[in-house]
Amino acid sequence: MELQFRSRNHDLGSYFPTFQERVNSMLPAQSSSEVAAEAIESVKPEAPHFLTNEEVSQTLAQVEAEAAQQSEELIQIHSGLNEQRVARLLGLLD
Repeated sequence: MELQFRSRNHDLGSYFPTFQERVNSMLPAQSSSEVAAEAIESVKPEAPHFLTNEEVSQTLAQVEAEAAQQSEELIQIHSGLNEQRVARLLGLLD
C-alpha cells in the first residue's frame, strides 16, 4: 500500500509530489481519447463467420442424420425392442 504524504514546505514553496505523481511524470502522456480508443479496440468483437452454401448443406445433412438416428432409437426404446431389453429377455445380461 502506497502512503501518500503531502506536506507544505515554505522554503520550497510548493507541495512535494506523491509517488504516483512522480511516476506519472516519467511516463509518456496519453490523451484520454487514445486511452478510450485502446479500450474500445480491446473489447471489439471479431467479425462473425458466415457459412457458405456447402457448409450449410453439410451441417443440415449431419443434423438430419442425427435426428433420424435419435428417432430410430426412441422408436426402439418405446416399442420395447431395444438391444438391452432383447438381451435381458434372452438371459444374456445378468
